[in-house]
Amino acid sequence: MDGPGTERLGGEGLAAAGFPGEERISYLQLLQRNRVKLIDELGDRIDWILDHALQIQLISKDDYEDVKYIPGPRKKVRTLLDIVDCLGEMVAHQFCSLINKSKDMSEKEPVSKEHSTVIKKHKQVLSRRNEVMMYYNTRPGEKIHLSEQFTNLLLVKGHHNLEFKRHELLSFGQHRIHLQERSSQEMEIKPSQLFMQISDKQTPKRTLVSGVAGIGKTVLLQKIVFDWANNHCFGNFEVLLQFTFRDLNLINKPMSLRNLVLKKNGHLLKVLDSIFEVPEKLLIILDGFDEFKFCGYLDGDCYITDPDEEGNLVDIIYSLLRGELLTGVSVLLTSRPTAISYIPVETIDRFVIITGFSEKEIRYYFLKYYQDEEVGSRMFQFVKENEFLFTLCFVPAFCYIVCSVLKEKERENHKQPKTMTDIYSRYLSVLLQHHSRGQRSEGGDLTQTLRNLGRLAYSKLLQHDTLFYQHDLAAHHVELNTFVDSFLDKTCIQEPDCVETVFSFTHLTIQEFFAALHYMLEPEPFPDLMNVDTVNKYKMATGFLDIFQRFLSGLLSERNQALLSKHMKLDKMTKSESYSCWLIEEITEHCENGSSILNLLHCLFEQQNDLLVEKIKPKNLRIHIGDNALCPVDISVLKYFLDMRIGDLEELDLTATNINTTALKSLQPFLHQCERLWCGENKLDFEAIKFLCELLKSPDYKLKLLGLGWTDIGNNELRELCDALKDNETLQELWIEGCNADYDGVSGFTAISSTNTTLKKVVLIGNCLQEKDLVKLSQKLNPSNSGFLITGFNDDHSQWVGWCDWILQRCQLCDNEKLVYFLIKIFNNFLQNSTFTWMPQWCKELQELLQNRIQKCMSEEIRTKLEKLKETISQHCGEKYCNSARFN
Repeated sequence: MDGPGTERLGGEGLAAAGFPGEERISYLQLLQRNRVKLIDELGDRIDWILDHALQIQLISKDDYEDVKYIPGPRKKVRTLLDIVDCLGEMVAHQFCSLINKSKDMSEKEPVSKEHSTVIKKHKQVLSRRNEVMMYYNTRPGEKIHLSEQFTNLLLVKGHHNLEFKRHELLSFGQHRIHLQERSSQEMEIKPSQLFMQISDKQTPKRTLVSGVAGIGKTVLLQKIVFDWANNHCFGNFEVLLQFTFRDLNLINKPMSLRNLVLKKNGHLLKVLDSIFEVPEKLLIILDGFDEFKFCGYLDGDCYITDPDEEGNLVDIIYSLLRGELLTGVSVLLTSRPTAISYIPVETIDRFVIITGFSEKEIRYYFLKYYQDEEVGSRMFQFVKENEFLFTLCFVPAFCYIVCSVLKEKERENHKQPKTMTDIYSRYLSVLLQHHSRGQRSEGGDLTQTLRNLGRLAYSKLLQHDTLFYQHDLAAHHVELNTFVDSFLDKTCIQEPDCVETVFSFTHLTIQEFFAALHYMLEPEPFPDLMNVDTVNKYKMATGFLDIFQRFLSGLLSERNQALLSKHMKLDKMTKSESYSCWLIEEITEHCENGSSILNLLHCLFEQQNDLLVEKIKPKNLRIHIGDNALCPVDISVLKYFLDMRIGDLEELDLTATNINTTALKSLQPFLHQCERLWCGENKLDFEAIKFLCELLKSPDYKLKLLGLGWTDIGNNELRELCDALKDNETLQELWIEGCNADYDGVSGFTAISSTNTTLKKVVLIGNCLQEKDLVKLSQKLNPSNSGFLITGFNDDHSQWVGWCDWILQRCQLCDNEKLVYFLIKIFNNFLQNSTFTWMPQWCKELQELLQNRIQKCMSEEIRTKLEKLKETISQHCGEKYCNSARFN
């Protein structure tokens, strides 16, 4: 390469480089002398220069990322110049050549002044739309700026929770407590990194941000849009388009993507073609997928490939996610966990969980809210000492409500709230009290207003609608006033011939609370959302009504009845008695047959009635809370129930709950009489296994069966188990399927039978054992005890009857989506190439179960998967069985 000693840097040469008049200096000196000028001139071209510098390996990937996501073009130029300055003369020479090329490119393809002007206006529009935060009781003229109130939220990179579909209010947000205890920061993602290549094979194009109600998904997007519009983040995107599914639900006819964009962004009309031509520089934000009325239909074969092609809204969304429409576009999608099962997994490149505030941020929020450090600190300390309130505050929306309630408690010395319904009821009580002052009628008008709002919330929840129009308000006799404005948001939508006003409850949980209030107040609510047939008829997804049911239970409790009766007229509540009877019967039945019981336990917790618990007397106590990502409040609810000592704990199923050592230890006092403990499908570390081994060593614990399948444990954990089992006198069966153990870990079990006469079966199928390992194991085992250590399937039905029964039980308890996921795993991991004489009858029972689910399934997508799964099982054990058959 020619250097400054061989090439005269003057005249034409320097003019080409953009630095006329310089003579015989090095390229590094050239860049240093012209630094100020470069910062001014290269801003518009920095992204092009940066991308090409990486392509020709002028800079490293780390250097590239250090510059790429810096907010503001001038800061990018400064940082890149600093990097080049450290890389030496040769790099500086190549960098000057890049500057030349970038200038040539900009001259060949000049950005029109009109285009730049329109994009600048677009940023101003988005900045204005997103600069103010809306709270539930914001008054007209009151503005709380985003920059003043936004508190950082934690985002965690993940993907493993996609199969969990429960509508658990706190399941992700309160997991934040466990995340704080972890020293590793590798999981954390900053908002600016949502589309950055971190450990992925390639830069993600479609990112899903999931989080429970109130966790801050919408506010996070509001902050991202506001920062982009003010050139503080996502500078690699030239254009950002923002949509909410609440607004999109208003589209009731075929429409093109172009018209969809122009509906709220008419100022982009003249430059939309040029935007669509370079989709790589376009980011589309889609907020609130769980509120999309067509969320269950996002899977088909109808693609929209042209922005001007008209089609159904669901097909446009599907085509964007599939990359068929605007190939190369980036999409940021948000959703509650309850709806992510409807998003085709293969369309998502990055799955991110938003987990709300940290303890430090909760305290910061309290100080901001009370605007008095002494009061804010005192209130924060009060909340921190209350486990329920503290974990609730990790969810930003509820942090605000807690602050509102405690502010009133400080004035009037209310009793301490204990449940989620207590918080919402006190929040409603505060607003009722404020708005009833000065009225002649003691809340009479407000009572009717509440009934009308409740009727509106109930009917819309039934239809899975979160948006409604003026005629909906009129139909339910809801009149707008300052009280109603505390619970409703109003948005104006520009239609071709008019401006349409659209309403929604300020938060979906507010709508669910009012729907429960309606059910409580209405003598005979129709249709009945507590009726199973109604739920099936209206295609209510599993978990969709969980929060509604918890609110209803809390509202029917004596303490909240007494609280609300101070502000509104309540009839004699015979419904409370009938509900209590229903709850007792349901919990009793679920305990006896081992059905999923978590939400019922939450409903019982909301009642806070020890006398009610005493009436629950099941013949057997089998607690199944599996297939739910448990959080601290879930554990508290479980402990509340077990602490009532309604019977000996025969079985506790914690399968696929993300259970950890801390949670297991907190349950230790209740495990004395537990006979069967299932902890499979959780990532258990050595400390968790060590804790379980302490139970096995203790004479106080009566475990007869322990399930640890698919827990990722390895040789060290198995050695610990072997040591604990040498003198154990209670455990009869140990199941450890699909773990990471080899011969070194498994071989220790061959000696246990010489000292332990109680343990009859250790099942270690699906581990890392070679054929030679199996031979050595069989040689070490006593021939008379060949059924003790089971490392592979065989034709001895007696060894597998218990396992088959357990699989059938799990299938019966699973919802349809989990059933498909679970059976695919069983067949692909264990039964794919296995055909034994006991299998046909067992497979027949599975097919009958699947056929029953197929007949009752309301989702076409899930029904298709169930049918395909049934066909696979039929082929597996039928005459036409083919070893290569595999369900995908």
